Amino acid sequence: MDYYESKAKIAYDKYIKGEPFKKVYAVVQKGEKFVVLRNSKGRYEYSLSGGGVDDGETNVQAIKRELLEELNINVEIKKSLGFCNYVRTWRYQGKEFDIDYVSEIFLTEFVSYADNKNFGLEGEFDGKGISIAEISREEMLNKVYEFTAGGIKF
Repeated sequence: MDYYESKAKIAYDKYIKGEPFKKVYAVVQKGEKFVVLRNSKGRYEYSLSGGGVDDGETNVQAIKRELLEELNINVEIKKSLGFCNYVRTWRYQGKEFDIDYVSEIFLTEFVSYADNKNFGLEGEFDGKGISIAEISREEMLNKVYEFTAGGIKF
């Protein structure tokens, strides 16, 4: 099962149960800069790091895990910036369905690299044109998807 199909199965299982797909994202402040994902192949140049909340996991646990997996960093949670709700259409085993997403956005502060002195992705984005960038507050507010299209305020 490839990455998309495994995510589609998770979405379908939640859809069948009538549950929303819970996600978390982080605004990661590192000094005067902000750490984001740069997407050279996508519709939006920058986005926040984050991902799905596993069963039995709190949103805070999930964002700390996602940042460790995607960016190789430990963070301090400063506060929640709120929730972003939206609907996404998925296809799984020939069935098309819409599922509600509930995403919490956290303001976090960089504390340390996890196991070396570099940012690092754990293979999740290999071949997808995604890298890590440090950008200014102005760039973040004007170029990061969750702020420009998602309506998150900071």
